[in-house]
Amino acid sequence: MALREISPEDAEAFGKSVYERKVRPTLNGAEEPVGYFLSVDLGTEDWELDESLLQAARRLRERRPNADVYTIRIGFPAAFMSWNP
Repeated sequence: MALREISPEDAEAFGKSVYERKVRPTLNGAEEPVGYFLSVDLGTEDWELDESLLQAARRLRERRPNADVYTIRIGFPAAFMSWNP
């Protein structure tokens, strides 16, 4: 699945699906990593989890230089929010 072929809503659902199917089972009963960033390659479902968005994305790109990367923040509706008060 290429990034240019997926809507933002579908990318979000895909990222959450990878978290549930591939990441959560590796936690072995540990507390959910709320606030951590999960970067996922949309083509391979390869992933990295880190407290730093840049570190998660960087490690994933090191393994998958041509990855279409989507990043979510665990436990939050968005990785970043911006608004004008």
